[in-house]
Amino acid sequence: MYSLLLTKSASKELDGLTTKQSSAIIKRISALRENPRVIGAKKLQGRDEYKLRVGDLRIIYGIDDALKEVIVYMIDYRKQVYKRLRRK
Repeated sequence: MYSLLLTKSASKELDGLTTKQSSAIIKRISALRENPRVIGAKKLQGRDEYKLRVGDLRIIYGIDDALKEVIVYMIDYRKQVYKRLRRK
């Protein structure tokens, strides 16, 4: 079982969502503890992170198998996530 970490920005983004959206996100994130490479998660091209789709929202996360950790970096709408990823 993996431990789950949210970055400060991901936590803020989660707080800014509606109750319905945040409960759906929390459900998907919690499932990552059992299996971080769930069906539907795709590796980002040219990066070490993965993306997971929840409606119009995207969860960007990384997996550290050595430490058994899943780190959630971003939770945002599709368009915003990809703009932010291009800037990095």
